[in-house]
Amino acid sequence: MSESYSLWESLDTELQDRAKAGLLRSVATWSPISARLIQSPDGRKLIHFGSNDYLSLSWHPRVLCAAASSSSGRYGAGASPLLTGHTEAHESLRRHLAELERTEQTLLFSSGFAANVGVVSSLAGKDDLLFSDRLNHASLIDGCRLSRARTFVFPHGDVDELRRLVSTHRGSGRRAFVVTDSVFSMDGDLAPVRAYENLAEQYDLGLIVDEAHATGVYGERGAGLLEENQCHSDRWIKIGTLSKAIGCSGGFVAGPSCLINYLENAARSFVYSTSMPIGNCLSAIASVELLSGMANERKSLREASISLRQRLQKIGHRVGGGDSPIVSIYSPSVSEVVAWSRRLLESGFYVPAIRPPTVPLDGCLLRVSLNSSHTQTDLDGLVEACRF
Repeated sequence: MSESYSLWESLDTELQDRAKAGLLRSVATWSPISARLIQSPDGRKLIHFGSNDYLSLSWHPRVLCAAASSSSGRYGAGASPLLTGHTEAHESLRRHLAELERTEQTLLFSSGFAANVGVVSSLAGKDDLLFSDRLNHASLIDGCRLSRARTFVFPHGDVDELRRLVSTHRGSGRRAFVVTDSVFSMDGDLAPVRAYENLAEQYDLGLIVDEAHATGVYGERGAGLLEENQCHSDRWIKIGTLSKAIGCSGGFVAGPSCLINYLENAARSFVYSTSMPIGNCLSAIASVELLSGMANERKSLREASISLRQRLQKIGHRVGGGDSPIVSIYSPSVSEVVAWSRRLLESGFYVPAIRPPTVPLDGCLLRVSLNSSHTQTDLDGLVEACRF
């Protein structure tokens, strides 16, 4: 009888090492009850502060009904978009997103991760330069790696250091891009997008921005942080997601027709993936149509975010900056942040503990995600439960 495959033994050892370090994670089955409530695997009903559904649109009646309205009689697209997977529902969603972003065209991806990887890796190559924020989302980091471009990682949000890197290296590359989130997914703070726009004009840079956590939440019409800051340069390549404030699933990129036509041919995560389901497109269209009329929800969400940050600081916590619905409570260690999350669970609140490798070793945090359905009572109870 042959010996067991050595790979399984080595993987098991690595898992044990992760468990000892408090870094082992696993999938559990949670049951959503409403936009503000969730049932834990052991049956407890909890106030839900772990969702990216910032405007509660995944529960909106119009969004829920839209998927069932497909005249084709099916839900899935059945093929990649360059074959037969691009339907009128997909084309309609692209038009709605182009109108939201005020760009010539948009392109749909199966996820925000696929959009980020596809855009960065297809626009930059070995003769190009990428300047990437240290705290960018993993999908942007992977896109930089896959591109084989020379990548310079600058300290988080540090415009001066970015300028130094750009002025030192810009002359050695063909194309050059600044790559950044607009709202950072773990820390909840905002990129200095106006400063990046000015720098791009000075040094002939492209600007690749992931608006995943800003779409729907910022801007007069909910188009994102670039709209909020009136960034109108044609150098911006805007990437968004349908899976957060829009409440559905999928990703997209917005820009001029030449960019979209290029990505249709060069972005491997687009070319070789099945199109998102037809029903998902219809639901996303309903959400996008609702965004422009949700200025009050955006305003209330921002006010709640600012207030919560101030109250948490008053009881001694170090919290993330900005005014996004992502409120980070920093912890000194892995063991401490896990203990904090467990204590909140026992008090009736689900707030996830964020640990390496999602964040740096010195960046462990509780991530509080607010949505428009949370009540003042929910927020008051959370603050009281955070007295540790």
